[in-house]
Amino acid sequence: MSKMPHIQLDEGIRSTAAILPGDPARVDEIAKYMEDVKEEAFNREYKSVTGTYKGRRILAMSTGMGGASAAIGVEELADLGVTDMIRIGSCGALQQELRLGQLVVCRKAVCDDGTSQTYMNAFRYAASDWPGNAEKPREDMVCSYADQTFADTVMAAAKDLGFDAVDGSTRCHDALYQKQKPQLDEFYSGKGISASDMETAALFAVAAHRGVRAAGILNVVVEWKKDIKDGVG
Repeated sequence: MSKMPHIQLDEGIRSTAAILPGDPARVDEIAKYMEDVKEEAFNREYKSVTGTYKGRRILAMSTGMGGASAAIGVEELADLGVTDMIRIGSCGALQQELRLGQLVVCRKAVCDDGTSQTYMNAFRYAASDWPGNAEKPREDMVCSYADQTFADTVMAAAKDLGFDAVDGSTRCHDALYQKQKPQLDEFYSGKGISASDMETAALFAVAAHRGVRAAGILNVVVEWKKDIKDGVG
């Protein structure tokens, strides 16, 4: 069996379910909850292990930072027969009521990153009245979506385990330190978007393209209008 070029996995993983954190170090934390753990590969940002949880074989694989690397990982996993994927990651709050450690089960993701826009064939209009003469987000936001039944299952599991979880949405982007980010955050906050991250929109867009189920659950590590240096991150 030939290995996928980037994630360096083949069909020997024998798993149709994947948990996808961004940070490779989180794979080791996930492994603590599984039995019969096997280290599979570690190439570039893609660290992976397999194991069993409640009798089901699970793959945990990191995707790195940003939509492009997440999309490559998801595409190659889909080629290996993985049909259920859950992103677990961090986010910054765009709503005042969200607190550190709270979980956001994402129902939709605003495609404000290049990768998901490529998949969704989306674009934005330029507007000279936007601060800094940057591109103004479209009023009709282009979004990619979780599998809603899968998201229901994730939410029910979070509640059953006693976690403080809320249904929500995220705006995905490519530029964490963009100068106009405060204005962009204000804009999307005013549109009712819950949080901000970098990978969820790409996951949802690729999943829809490949016909696999995807869900996302994000941990708030920065509260609204706080600096990332002051958050859990």
